[in-house]
Amino acid sequence: MRQQCSEIFEKVFDSHGGGCLRICACGRTHFDSSDNGWGWEEGELEKLLAKAKKDPNLFVEHDGTVGCMEVDGKDIVYDCSCNLAERCEEFLIQNATHIAEYLNKRAKKLRETAAKLDVAQ
Repeated sequence: MRQQCSEIFEKVFDSHGGGCLRICACGRTHFDSSDNGWGWEEGELEKLLAKAKKDPNLFVEHDGTVGCMEVDGKDIVYDCSCNLAERCEEFLIQNATHIAEYLNKRAKKLRETAAKLDVAQ
């Protein structure tokens, strides 16, 4: 059964951009097959449709804009069957105590460094 990441995870990591074509970090190509006035180059959409017909697991059609999240500098397309977003969120949840401890220690060190700086007025 396919997992789904939480709405919180999606909102925090949302890339705030959608488009006609996105390549998920897993390698799948997602594209808007509805041809909603995108500036496709001549024959580009037709090639994608042919590829999707041949390998629908690797070339995934969407009926509208393709959105994604950005995690670790990589695009993860919403609802991609790779479940990468879900695995990333699960990592955060399983390691929440360690992550919080690290962030608190890191913040303390940054505050100590900042306190030592002499900022001229």
